[in-house]
Amino acid sequence: MSGLYPYAREIAELHNGTVFISNFSNLSFLDSQDYALLVVSYPWFDEEFVYSIYARLDFDRDGIYDPAVGFLPVRGSSDITSLTYSLREFRPAAAIFLKAGRVDYDEYLELSENASLVWVEGHGSPLGVNVGSWGLYPSRPGNPSGKVFVLESCEVGKVWEREDSLVLTLLGKGSPAVVASVDMGGVSYLPEEFWASGYPVGRLVQISNAYFKKVGIKPKAVLFGDPALVPVNSTEFSIVESPATGIYSKIFPRINGHIYTPGKPGLRAVFRAYGNLFSVIDLWRGIFTMGGIGFIIILIAFAVIFVHIRPEKKSLLGAMLSAAVSFLLLGAVMYYPPLGVSLQMVLFWTAVAVFEKKKVFWGLLALILPPAVITFISVLLNRATLSYGCFVMFVSFLTSLLLLVLLTVFGRVFQRVLDS
Repeated sequence: MSGLYPYAREIAELHNGTVFISNFSNLSFLDSQDYALLVVSYPWFDEEFVYSIYARLDFDRDGIYDPAVGFLPVRGSSDITSLTYSLREFRPAAAIFLKAGRVDYDEYLELSENASLVWVEGHGSPLGVNVGSWGLYPSRPGNPSGKVFVLESCEVGKVWEREDSLVLTLLGKGSPAVVASVDMGGVSYLPEEFWASGYPVGRLVQISNAYFKKVGIKPKAVLFGDPALVPVNSTEFSIVESPATGIYSKIFPRINGHIYTPGKPGLRAVFRAYGNLFSVIDLWRGIFTMGGIGFIIILIAFAVIFVHIRPEKKSLLGAMLSAAVSFLLLGAVMYYPPLGVSLQMVLFWTAVAVFEKKKVFWGLLALILPPAVITFISVLLNRATLSYGCFVMFVSFLTSLLLLVLLTVFGRVFQRVLDS
């Protein structure tokens, strides 16, 4: 305690704040509008501790904790001295957004050099994030000093599973704040620019968790580091705070009597807030970037096709055209993944179109089975909560129906053209 206290006091003084020494049994010293950095002994810190804090700080019982909180698991004074030095030197600047497969490691180093917020997307674990051709790992973190990291990846926040986790490495090497998920899936379904909206990072994590709660997911985003830190010096995305009244208070989540919406409350804000939940491209890009799983899925699908269905060349061509046009249409509305992933998606959707032509149920089953199996295994191995698994299956079913409609419509059109 004597080793930690001077640094805790310095962090508090940076925000004109106060230091409390507590065993976390009584949190009555916190108010709804506070920003709280909870410095926790590392052996105490686990998933149960995080969710117990979230639940006990929900003063108004609206489902989301009221003070904006960040956690700092410490194994010794060096863990808090690193944060103290990084906060003392931190200067808000610009944000960069790194999608999996879009940049290599050297580009990451160059782009992040003058950034104060780094958003990284990819498949993850407590050890790090796979960004495609490279990985953000403890052995290769670049220069995290003075940069807030938002890790849009599965389970990276489970720092209790290994002491050499990416999150603790980034904090130890000078990052003042790291946002990471402690469940399957990332830290937000809002657009990535949300993190550069000019709010303190603790408030942004709170807003993201409120949106998770609104659709039945546990608040799985966790902030490690300073919650009062504003990570950028300009607003790249508009988040509007409004009183929680009227119809929009039913559509958007409430936080301390307010709603936070991407732009002014309205239909456009509804689409921007919830549209990413039902992204067909996101779902299948995620599956086809999971190591060799995509290749196995395609192999099984075409093995079934050529052994049991044996379609004519004209029928196969029609299926391929319907898959390609469906992909081009969805990509134009959403975005196009890297070329290799895009080709795998079109190839698998071609197989789905063949199944659908034989029997509509077969097409739907082909779309639902891959995410269902992956989700079932994740829940079975305790890598995802049951509630999140159910949510993934609900979203997978809806996106599968949308894709199946497109493949069916375009398949019928192209078949008529080819037959004529």
